[in-house]
Amino acid sequence: MELIRSHDALFRFVFGDPEHAAELLRVILPKRVAAAVQWDTLRRVPDAFVDAALRERRADVVFEVRMGGATVLLYVLLEHKSVVVRLAAWQQARYVGRIVDAWLAANPGATAIPAVLPILVHHGDEPWNAPRSPRDLVDLTGAAPPVQRWLRRRQLHLPLLVFDLATFDEAAFDALQVAAVASATLRFLQLLRRQAQEAAIERILRWRRILAEVQAHRRGTEWIKALFSWFLAGSPANRETLRTVMSKLHDEDAPMRTNLDLLLEIGEERGLERGRELVRNLVLAQLRARFGELPPAVLAQLQSADASTLQRWGERIVAATSLDAVFAG
Repeated sequence: MELIRSHDALFRFVFGDPEHAAELLRVILPKRVAAAVQWDTLRRVPDAFVDAALRERRADVVFEVRMGGATVLLYVLLEHKSVVVRLAAWQQARYVGRIVDAWLAANPGATAIPAVLPILVHHGDEPWNAPRSPRDLVDLTGAAPPVQRWLRRRQLHLPLLVFDLATFDEAAFDALQVAAVASATLRFLQLLRRQAQEAAIERILRWRRILAEVQAHRRGTEWIKALFSWFLAGSPANRETLRTVMSKLHDEDAPMRTNLDLLLEIGEERGLERGRELVRNLVLAQLRARFGELPPAVLAQLQSADASTLQRWGERIVAATSLDAVFAG
């Protein structure tokens, strides 16, 4: 997989997957609506289904699902601008029109159109306060009240369903009934925005249990890599960040081998430093934490070891009772 470097890319990577999209949609939709959804029919609409203008919004994903005998299109988008976009409701109404046009082109002979539900997931500095329907954007200044009422009733009303992460704190995220991958992604997107590195790391360490559950997922390494590559893309990139986060997250629920493999991969692909250097520094930190200051001979061994040897030593640190046990064989 490619490393994740933007809000849009992280959102699409995680919530473009039907498993995690379902987790998110279950908490966004009203309970009676969510109960009517046939979740086993949820499928992502291929990009080819959506016109080029819509595909330019890289955070948008479209799903098709069945509710009883009806097909419903769920248009889910991420709005992450720190300044709320006042015309967003009109922009999304235009995209809904394009989605329906594409559906009609793919279903020639149709005499009705599917329901489309535009859903906006907002994360930003302030809660969403822009109009949620195109109707509320129409300027009727100067018209008499009866005329205003008559005209307003005849304007396009396609209200956005806004899921506003800007209103969430840690307790609100804890209360969400979603699985670990969805929970971790939403927390990263909202709570790590604009955070100083030290404060961000403190937050991440409080999420140790959630991240251990993410890693235990069948695609856990992919999800962890997505989250941390996004985090590192938005913070000062250096080996100290990687070493601090990955070493502190290490415990019995997060095997050392997985962390070292991930660290090596991120280090090599991001080109910050060679992955071997990153892994060597993590192993060095673990050794010093267990055995104190290291003799020059051990430092020389670490300096000359290749990546696979460093990984092997790293795996031994957890159970080793002495330096000799780490470096034997």
